[in-house]
Amino acid sequence: MVRLDASTLDSALGAVKRHGYSDFFPEPPEFHLVIANWPDLRAYLANVDLDTYEGYDRITIFAPKSRLNIRRVTLLHPFDLSLYTGLVLALRDDINASRLPRRPRRLFSYRADNAKAEALYSDSPSFTEFREEIARRAEKPKHSFVGITDIADFYARLYQHRLVNALQAATGSGKEGYIRVLGKMLSRFSDGVSYGIPIGPPASRPLAEAALIDVDSTLISYGIDFIRYSDDFVIFSADPDGAEYGIRILGETLFQNHGLTLQTAKTRLLDIEDYVEQYLTPHSEKEAERRKLLELVGQYDDAVPYDELDDDQRREVDALNLAEMLEEALAEDQNVDFREVSFILGRLSALQKPELIPIVLDNLERLYPVAHSVASFFRQFTSLDKRTRDKVARAVLDPILGGSRMPTEYYCIWALSLFHDHAAWNHSQELLRVFRETNSDPIKRFAALALATSGTRSEAIQTPKHLGCVSSLSRTAILLATAKMGNDERKYFRQSHRLTDPLEKLCSKC
Repeated sequence: MVRLDASTLDSALGAVKRHGYSDFFPEPPEFHLVIANWPDLRAYLANVDLDTYEGYDRITIFAPKSRLNIRRVTLLHPFDLSLYTGLVLALRDDINASRLPRRPRRLFSYRADNAKAEALYSDSPSFTEFREEIARRAEKPKHSFVGITDIADFYARLYQHRLVNALQAATGSGKEGYIRVLGKMLSRFSDGVSYGIPIGPPASRPLAEAALIDVDSTLISYGIDFIRYSDDFVIFSADPDGAEYGIRILGETLFQNHGLTLQTAKTRLLDIEDYVEQYLTPHSEKEAERRKLLELVGQYDDAVPYDELDDDQRREVDALNLAEMLEEALAEDQNVDFREVSFILGRLSALQKPELIPIVLDNLERLYPVAHSVASFFRQFTSLDKRTRDKVARAVLDPILGGSRMPTEYYCIWALSLFHDHAAWNHSQELLRVFRETNSDPIKRFAALALATSGTRSEAIQTPKHLGCVSSLSRTAILLATAKMGNDERKYFRQSHRLTDPLEKLCSKC
């Protein structure tokens, strides 16, 4: 019998609040109910025997990894996420102690040195520090060549039993129960197959770092000079043979120890001058302006939000021609720089620049891979006139309602999230049509959530009949949508369906 105590569960809730619920999905409104009712739900979760816990089903979709690449990402039920995060927190310090030390600066991703109890990892070192260390090492005379590579489909192809072995070696005796139930949980998350950890929950990151402990140590034992951030490796050498040797040892170790391979398209061997020229030097006025932006707010992956900049920094950002930068990034004769586009739309959306709206709408199909930033961009416009808002709403919904090419589920859920977040967007009839006609459980969930905010009883009363054929998270979304029904109707509905799940009960009473 394995249970998590109240203190660990409190830390797990704090970690989810600190690091975010998911990297690829809007934060579920059910999570706010969990927070509001935490004392009771904590007592419920603390009583769960994780050895016999069957858990909940998950929502999975394919999200963009790059312009032409995708990855399968997972949205966990709030109870599953709380327990998963709690188990990883229970192992966090042992994992961190088994990794290579922070000094010398070699491993930059998701370290738990001096981390607070409610954190899965510390804020530093960061991806920005990783990039700065690359630039610093590139200036050293002994580093004449560099090899760059990363692991192909790292999270998706990671063998669970080898991860369990790594955790057992890192923790020693005393935590076998936690590791055992975590292994069962990972198997359930992957529908019974023996590989893959969920992509999206921040709790997966320390587990990925644990899996690479043996790989990092092997590279050191061979005298290979490398630095790493997550699955990105940079190897330095005085000659090309040394860099090639480092990549070969890395590839062999990954395959022999974990059955993993290197990403062929991203594996390169360069002399240091070429590396600096291609990766560290701006080549145009556009790139120089982009780098100026990054100097002000930080790298894309951990940038400082606009509203956290000081007055001088805001003035410099405001002076940049963001509309021109966005148009250039989306130019048809170039490969779209989705990281830059996402940054402009998402991080700087607080500027509420209406001149960017036509650019976004004209390029909506090309922006499907950064739908999260498109939603963030439109969400920030709090004072649009009704005519403009209706135009945007129609443009956003049209592809879902039957465009020439059905958009990705990733686009659909983020587009629908806009209507859940703000009642002013409404369009309840179109949202009900999406809910009724889609065969996609994720899209049905987010259409139900949109109807929880938009529309009236007329739309809400049509949703409960779908309760029996959807996932757990779509059930809770439908229950939230019934808030538009009358009090007596909802009371009868609860009694007739005999709801026993604590979260479903809360959703049916909102």
